[in-house]
Amino acid sequence: MRHSGYERHTDDWYVEPAWCVHALVKGERPFVGTVLDPCCGGGNIVQSLCSNEIEAMGADIRDRADGMYPRMNYEQSLHALRPTSVVSNPPYGVAQEFIMACLDETKDRVCVLLRLAFLEGIQRGEWFPHVPLARVWVSSKRISMPPGGTDIPAKGGAIAYAWFVFEHGWKGDPVVKFLPKVGEISA
Repeated sequence: MRHSGYERHTDDWYVEPAWCVHALVKGERPFVGTVLDPCCGGGNIVQSLCSNEIEAMGADIRDRADGMYPRMNYEQSLHALRPTSVVSNPPYGVAQEFIMACLDETKDRVCVLLRLAFLEGIQRGEWFPHVPLARVWVSSKRISMPPGGTDIPAKGGAIAYAWFVFEHGWKGDPVVKFLPKVGEISA
């Protein structure tokens, strides 16, 4: 099965470009407290958040960054590191469970990069009214996410992606927005 326009990675590890993290930060209100990426892979999201002067940390189920981040599954890292918010590109197959676990362990918001098609489906349609989905930041430019740990270059994205922002205390329908442009956007 193909994800992100590439052959499927064993652990669903795909590397998001820094520009899409910078665009999220530009669009969202400022992050306060500590932000965790519990599926940080090589640390792209953590590094992008830190470059925007956001206190960020990461963890991953595998060591993908030469010991830079603790090796824990996302549930362990949420419990052990107690973040205020989460920003992550989680494995798509566990996205709904991941979001619920993050909401249980955070106080501010959970931002997840997922296929725009995450909005579809009868079961998810029944789930959405019971969670605080506040914003969906659609990327006008297709995001290319090659498999992690490879030298496969980023190519033109084949799948539509968006940042889904679940905000504690949000009431009402989610707002659909488009990611703001940030500097020179490259693949």
